[in-house]
Amino acid sequence: MKRFPILSVLLLVCMAGKLHADTYVYVGSWEVDQGPFFGDFPPAYSGQQAAALLFGDSPSDYVISTVSNQVADINDSNWISTYSGAYNLGIPGCETWPCGTVVADDYVVSDGGLYDQEGDTSAYVYDNAVDGAFSYTNYAFVDESTLNSPVPEPSSLLLLGSGILGLTCLMRRKRMA
Repeated sequence: MKRFPILSVLLLVCMAGKLHADTYVYVGSWEVDQGPFFGDFPPAYSGQQAAALLFGDSPSDYVISTVSNQVADINDSNWISTYSGAYNLGIPGCETWPCGTVVADDYVVSDGGLYDQEGDTSAYVYDNAVDGAFSYTNYAFVDESTLNSPVPEPSSLLLLGSGILGLTCLMRRKRMA
């Protein structure tokens, strides 16, 4: 009977370790103008879509920041370029050229999915609106729990081991009864 409280404590320790695993990890960055040339009518990307294209996995796995590669600075926003220039369209804060715009990290505007019409936006396109003279860097982060790791966490191994130990104890107890 004394073994079951010990197993319960081990289970709680494993669960507490899992609660702290939901932290973000920096995976990389890109400049908006490192994308494909706008004259080739490339796809329009949100920041999350651009991160998935560049670093793999699903767009929903990513959060983007315009501030830095530090987790504490994540602002769930990204720089974009606007076809025909945000300054031509009268977007507030873009009265001069070149001009990148900060928007939510899942924001994208495009009627046909391409960056080819006035007002379309993209977080990954080479366009004069975000000329390389200025820095429009997007920083990508992914939740640590979504990373594919071939090595199990120690807490997962501890949980598995304690489960096997508990089943073994139950089976032994039933045989002796």
